[in-house]
Amino acid sequence: MASAPPSRATASPASSSRRSQGLSASRTSGGVSSQNRGDTEMLERILEKPRLVVIEEPKDRGMRFRYECEGRSAGSILGVSSTDTNKTQPAIEIQGPIDHIKRVTVTVSLVTKDPPHRPHPHCLVGKDCAPGSGICVVSFNPHNNRRHSFANLGIQCVRRKELDLSLQKRRNQNIDPFQTGHSKGIEDLDMNAVRLCFQCDLEWEDGRKDSLNPVVSNTIYDKKATTTSQLKITCLNQYRGPCTGKTEIYMLCDKVQKDDIEIRFRRGSWKANGEFAQTDVHRQIAIVFKTPPYQDQNLTEEVEVSVVLRRISDQMESEPVNFTYFPHNPDPYGVKRKTAIKSDIGFREKPCLTEPSFQFPQPQTMMSPDKRLCPAQPVVPALVETCYNTAQDSNNGTDESAIINQLMETPELWEAIFDSSLSIPSNFEEEHDGSSAIGNIDLNFNQNFGSYTQDFSQFSDLQFNMLVNENQTLQSEPQDSLSNVVQVKKEETL
Repeated sequence: MASAPPSRATASPASSSRRSQGLSASRTSGGVSSQNRGDTEMLERILEKPRLVVIEEPKDRGMRFRYECEGRSAGSILGVSSTDTNKTQPAIEIQGPIDHIKRVTVTVSLVTKDPPHRPHPHCLVGKDCAPGSGICVVSFNPHNNRRHSFANLGIQCVRRKELDLSLQKRRNQNIDPFQTGHSKGIEDLDMNAVRLCFQCDLEWEDGRKDSLNPVVSNTIYDKKATTTSQLKITCLNQYRGPCTGKTEIYMLCDKVQKDDIEIRFRRGSWKANGEFAQTDVHRQIAIVFKTPPYQDQNLTEEVEVSVVLRRISDQMESEPVNFTYFPHNPDPYGVKRKTAIKSDIGFREKPCLTEPSFQFPQPQTMMSPDKRLCPAQPVVPALVETCYNTAQDSNNGTDESAIINQLMETPELWEAIFDSSLSIPSNFEEEHDGSSAIGNIDLNFNQNFGSYTQDFSQFSDLQFNMLVNENQTLQSEPQDSLSNVVQVKKEETL
């Protein structure tokens, strides 16, 4: 008969002893771990260090480095998010556990732009800077405020001959955040660019002191240096041009370096540079350039592009301004259009002067008292107009002397002039200037034909008829003598 297996209650003494030993061991280890867990967490909190973070970077451009001899404040470094209405300053913050930290001391100095960051000879000046120290030292309790803003912190530059003295002062102050050892010279220092370096020292409640790793800010460039200053387009003399380019434009801008600047036109993926030489940069503040041709030469409507100044060395760009390309017009003055309109309406040029038909009015020997002589219809002004128009027309082939001879042969003219029976009413109206119309007729006649009336008035009727017959004989002969030519010029002048 087989025996039954042993139950749990009836286990062997050896197995029972082993179980009891394991249970007691587990209880012992569990008690030690639970007791030391709290001590370990406390030790980790003590040994864990906070970290220093720059929460407000300094504004990289717009700050001017000033010399001490200028006798004025060096200004204040603004924060990168500063605006005209809301001024901000560079700020730091202590992040992490600060339960056992009593005090935080931050030392701010200037270092070079490029790594390894060496101490820079320029100095910091401001409210928290000791006079002549060139550095800024602030202390605060992180339990009250984890952040600190550096207000009224300026940069004061030193002259070339004072560089060694300024660097020696940094060595005496033990300011070398990255332990560069001051091995390099000052020849390769960039005097127009610096960085802020923050060194943080912690003081614990038990009296211990620790230092955090130094932190550097973004680069700050000198505003007055043309190699690092902010680029700005002030204005253009014109903001429009044809798509073919070659439009000459005058640009006013802030100071630029003539060998380190370019003018870029762009729209979407298209970009092109304005054409100018180094000699076209005038006094660093003006550039004369020509626009590049637009990518599409067959524009049908205006296209707006952006224009920027771009520094070649650091790829710095200015704020863009707008420029408009319009379609090319090969006939800007509209000559073809005007010619087409002229041909459509059938325009024909008219002759300048035409010779009016000569009609000599019959003289009136008797005038009724109620009729007045109209000064607008005198005999002599009509003759003068006829002679004037005839003399001005050089293409009709009419001889002026022949016309005068024709007038002399007209008996009505002389009858109107010498007839003493011509009566003028007593109430004849005078002109506005006080002279009568008849006086004007005689004056105009004397001005145009004075040389003839003075000669013929001395002859009798018989002598006058003889002169008329002689003139009729001379009319058939050529009138191209020198005296006649001179007479025609004299009449034109009158």
